[in-house]
Amino acid sequence: MDRSPARRLLYLVHGAASYYQEAAYSLLSLWRHPDTASIEIVVVTDDPAPLQALIGTPPQLQYLVYSSEQRRHWQGPQGYIHRMKPCAFAWAIDTLDSGGDRVWAFVDSDTAFTRPPQGWLDAVEQGNIVLHAQEGTVHGNRTHSRSQRRLDDTCRRQALMIRGRAKQVPGDSAMWNSGVIGLRASQRDILADTVDLIDTLFPICPIHTIEQVALSLILQDRQLSVRTCDAEVLHYHTFKEFRGDLARFFEHYQGAGTERLLQGWADIDPSLRIVPKREFNALPKWRRKLRRYLGGGWKPLPLPW
Repeated sequence: MDRSPARRLLYLVHGAASYYQEAAYSLLSLWRHPDTASIEIVVVTDDPAPLQALIGTPPQLQYLVYSSEQRRHWQGPQGYIHRMKPCAFAWAIDTLDSGGDRVWAFVDSDTAFTRPPQGWLDAVEQGNIVLHAQEGTVHGNRTHSRSQRRLDDTCRRQALMIRGRAKQVPGDSAMWNSGVIGLRASQRDILADTVDLIDTLFPICPIHTIEQVALSLILQDRQLSVRTCDAEVLHYHTFKEFRGDLARFFEHYQGAGTERLLQGWADIDPSLRIVPKREFNALPKWRRKLRRYLGGGWKPLPLPW
């Protein structure tokens, strides 16, 4: 008899139609892999109807509907939208798994499963925290953007209250992308700690990625091992142009059932469609500027319809 804990993937979906299309496509990318139908899906949302219109009502999917009051509470006094993520994750675990210890994974909507998830879900079952990818260090990222420089300056300038104690953040602290967050239900205190650190950091360093910064620092303070899953999950957060492809995809297959959507999934495979932009961004800055000046830039791949 299989006694391994049940596995649940959680999505937080709200707002514009594009976010529902992202979530629907992410789920299709999961279901096209073998042995994934048994993975339970939880969608935290304020309106299930748009997602139901796209992918129907598969039996392994359930919704948790939050109120406008909950949304305000989750965003906190600063109105930081990404604060909703650890709050919604903790709420779902408390609602559905208060006395258990299931394997859970929060998955951002702008993702695609390029390989089956069983390997990294096994790692979560064994007690590892799984995040999408490691993205440098606090100081090492300093030259990447103004927001990263601001984060480094903040951490160098003052100690931060982390889990009840004032601590100086080392410049070599690893930063992780939180496009996927895998943990056991018994580890959910990590999420409360993350919210507390968000509330410390955001007023003094109001950058949009502070949620994953806070999570990264909490995991290191707890000395927890982290496994990545970027080889199995594509997180296309830098490829906003894909939203146009998604809109065309769901328009093209409007009214089709899930099986037909699964058959057509590869029509706009983001792991292929992102390549021209990645190749362009890999060019030296002067070449990118020159190509833009000459009206070039990068050109998207044609759609098949």
